[in-house]
Amino acid sequence: MIEPGELRRAVEVLRGMAYEHRLHILVVLKAGEATPARIGEVVPAHPTAIAHHLRHLANAGLIRRRRQGRHVFYALSGDAVADLVDGVLNSLRTAGTPLTRAPSPAPGRSAAPGR
Repeated sequence: MIEPGELRRAVEVLRGMAYEHRLHILVVLKAGEATPARIGEVVPAHPTAIAHHLRHLANAGLIRRRRQGRHVFYALSGDAVADLVDGVLNSLRTAGTPLTRAPSPAPGRSAAPGR
């Protein structure tokens, strides 16, 4: 059984990466350290938005920050983060997983045809 603290931490981590640009940043950082400018070359977002996403990822413990002189470098906080990103992306590519099911109907709508 999972402890309540572990469950809260898991939710915090998943929320930290539950946004397209944040997940994209994690994919970029799987290749190694990068500066915000380098991340901005790949992730289609304004530099201010990238800084905002980097802050969220760091607060969730998914990335770490290192300063070298005037430059700041970001990297994944560990192999477990790379494994998590791979797991999410691979599950989308695997037929028959819950992530590949059709979306649920909107609240208040029937899933039955003809209604």
